[in-house]
Amino acid sequence: MYDKVKIFCGPNDYDFKHLYFEEINEFIIGVDSGLEYLTNLDKPVDLAVGDFDSINKDIYNNVKSKCKEIIRLDKDKNMTDLAFTLDHIYNNLDYNEIEVYGGISGRVDHFLANVNLIKKYNFSMRDDLHYIYMLSKGKHIVNNYKKYISFFAIEDCYNLSIKGFKFQVNNYYLSTNDSLCVSNEGNGEVDFTKGKILVICSDDKSFT
Repeated sequence: MYDKVKIFCGPNDYDFKHLYFEEINEFIIGVDSGLEYLTNLDKPVDLAVGDFDSINKDIYNNVKSKCKEIIRLDKDKNMTDLAFTLDHIYNNLDYNEIEVYGGISGRVDHFLANVNLIKKYNFSMRDDLHYIYMLSKGKHIVNNYKKYISFFAIEDCYNLSIKGFKFQVNNYYLSTNDSLCVSNEGNGEVDFTKGKILVICSDDKSFT
């Protein structure tokens, strides 16, 4: 049983050294171009997955020597590299939590595909500006370490109460086409009786 499975994927536009810190009992996976972040990691990489069409050959050969296992996928396939990886983890590993680094910026269609994967496999995603995860029905204490926090129903959400944040709602029906709960601020409590909520914590992009 692993405490955390940590998956590093592209686009490679996040600060790996700022986001990642080593924890005990973690399982490290590099997905395609995300392997580049693991080249200087002073520990073995547990698994590499991808068709590796977007990674430099020399970098791939460098990382290959430190990987415990490599799954090479065909370039033409019916699922993304990340989708394959999550399905492989779900069916082959015992774990408590999955964290995905990257997979947010870049192509919008890939990001929307990743949101669907969050709904299916219940993992978190992060880059320099975002932290994204899912809540199931029940009462949750939510701490937000970014400037903004938004709540979107990825399944129709019933009897939603949002308390303690800058903007609050009580016993609200949040449908999947309702954007009322975007751009909130602060920390607080989220409670609902049915549905699933996507939580997106975000900062404004810095141009400095």
